[in-house]
Amino acid sequence: MDYPNLMAINLPRRRLMQSLALLALPLPAWAVGETPPVLLAAQLGKNFGAVGGKAVTTPTRGHGIIPITGNEAILLARRPGYWMMRINWQTGEIVRQVAAAENRHFFGHAVLSPDGRTLLTSENNIQTGQGLIGLYHPQTLQRLGELSSHGIGPHELLFIDSQTLAIANGGILTLPQSGRDKLNLATMQPSVVLLDWPSGQKKSEHILPETTLSLRHLALSSDGALGIAIQAESPRGDSVDNAPLLAILRDGKLSLAETVPGLGGYAASIAAVGTQFILSCLEGNALAIWNSNGSAHRQCGLLRPAGIAAWGDQAYVSTELGVITLLDPQNGSLTPISSHPTIKWDNHLILA
Repeated sequence: MDYPNLMAINLPRRRLMQSLALLALPLPAWAVGETPPVLLAAQLGKNFGAVGGKAVTTPTRGHGIIPITGNEAILLARRPGYWMMRINWQTGEIVRQVAAAENRHFFGHAVLSPDGRTLLTSENNIQTGQGLIGLYHPQTLQRLGELSSHGIGPHELLFIDSQTLAIANGGILTLPQSGRDKLNLATMQPSVVLLDWPSGQKKSEHILPETTLSLRHLALSSDGALGIAIQAESPRGDSVDNAPLLAILRDGKLSLAETVPGLGGYAASIAAVGTQFILSCLEGNALAIWNSNGSAHRQCGLLRPAGIAAWGDQAYVSTELGVITLLDPQNGSLTPISSHPTIKWDNHLILA
């Protein structure tokens, strides 16, 4: 069984300068005066989590990471997951760990409410297969209640304003007894649902005509467009190499962005930098960048890209080959920051 290794990366300036000198590349701007950010990422293939040099053992492979106050973060189990924990990523301490509620499991993502008082998690009702949003106290992890996600397989959650929660319902039914097997590919029902917060009432529901495009991850551009990263499915076994990878919700309408062929049909992660969306095309070995109006901007070759974390007008990107690089989406330049060939970074990269 694979376990995650969660690592806080805060590169010393001297070590960074040595690495970049060997690569003969210019220093990132923060290396010559700004404080380097701390990046949190799950690592595949290890049975422990190294957090700032400390080990954090987790029962199964993790997925989502949500920074909260100070040096703490929430970790969630990968779907179908049964644990959630609050840790101090600086010391490696597990502050609190809880199990999923009875007849519920986690889908690996969560978000804090705008006032920071509630942790919302994407969950499954095991008995009915319907998606739920679990409500928790972020410090104690006490379960406070739940809301309907109005769909199947809710994945990432994102507040687009203080009263509107966006939910990417992936549309794929999975159940614990069959693990990660996808049980309804022929009848998938992916959707983007907007909920009123905190009432939980459905404001709107948005569905694409192409029901085999699973809507998974979310990002909000500076001009208010919601980008939804796609993981294409193929019930008949056809190739998905040229499948669309990005949908955009703008002015109440959900539509596909311009399709770029050859990107592999699987977007591992998405981030917004200004009015651009950056997607990591894991199978296509590329980063793809779209404008928020849906037009394709550029692609950058990068082997096995995984997590993306926006930072000002740039973005950090991790790969399954152990690389952390800094992307300038305007010109497509990639500046390597660190390389650990024995590490396989997972799909998400978070600024602490």
